[in-house]
Amino acid sequence: MRRRAAIALVLAVLGGAAAPGVARAQGGTAQAQFDFGLAEMEGGRYASGCPALAESYRLDPRPGVLFTLAECENRWGKIASALTHYEAYIDVFARMRDDEKAHQRGRDRVALTQREGLRGQVPELAIALPPSAPAGTTVSRDGVPLGAPSLGVAFTVDPGEHVVVARTPDGIAHETRVTVARAEHRTLVVDLTVAPPPPAPVPSLASAPSPPPPSSTRTWALVAGGIGLAGLAVGAIGGAIVLDDKSTIDASCHPDKTCSTAGLGAVSRAGTFGAMSDAGFAVGGAGLVTSVVLYLLSPSRAVQPMASVEPHGAFFGLGAAW
Repeated sequence: MRRRAAIALVLAVLGGAAAPGVARAQGGTAQAQFDFGLAEMEGGRYASGCPALAESYRLDPRPGVLFTLAECENRWGKIASALTHYEAYIDVFARMRDDEKAHQRGRDRVALTQREGLRGQVPELAIALPPSAPAGTTVSRDGVPLGAPSLGVAFTVDPGEHVVVARTPDGIAHETRVTVARAEHRTLVVDLTVAPPPPAPVPSLASAPSPPPPSSTRTWALVAGGIGLAGLAVGAIGGAIVLDDKSTIDASCHPDKTCSTAGLGAVSRAGTFGAMSDAGFAVGGAGLVTSVVLYLLSPSRAVQPMASVEPHGAFFGLGAAW
């Protein structure tokens, strides 16, 4: 409680102590930045208050403004920046005359206390390139370029996320985001490998279009073809029987058209099976012709691509859909 009260007292005194000199030096611009930054800090809006205090100190580098900036950054969690500014204030205070030190009204003691408390909490981050990095590769951290002597060296950073960008001579930028916690000491070796392009999708059986179902026209083509084949078979059987009976007729019948009993039976069978053979061949021929015509007129006769994925690869084939 005493520490917080002392800080509040110092900040209240600072507002009046720093104002006159700032106003004289910058015609009110630095003073306006300080007043705005102090109000934002006291309202907990550090993201807008701390930059305003930094701008006020840039316009007129007064010790009281530097101390307030360190306090704002400490509350914001930017402890590495706060520690740097506490140490800068302590260094400035050490060079003051006795009357100037008395005018600071205890800000030096607060700064010393805060510095000792932060020294063990500030994280460190070292950034290095891999041995395979090409010559001329540049590195930046949070937009700040890092020269070659700074690579591999641990620097104090604020806790949180930091963006590291390494740019190779071919123009490719390799971005890495790293998050460090309080009191963490970390070394980051930038990864310069380029990610390969994603593999092309492999067609699978599930995604291949299924063959269309047979149409009614193709079904009738098959029926007609079956009838045609059956008719040809009947015609062939009948013809074979007729040929067998012809030999019997030739042996059993005389030129005067008289036949024995066997010859008369052969003549009768030949007539019957001859007619059956002629009808079978006629039906068979008509059926085959009809089948061919229906097949040629049937839809979806295009060749359909088929693909199947096996455990060790893929093969492609062609299948014709009737």
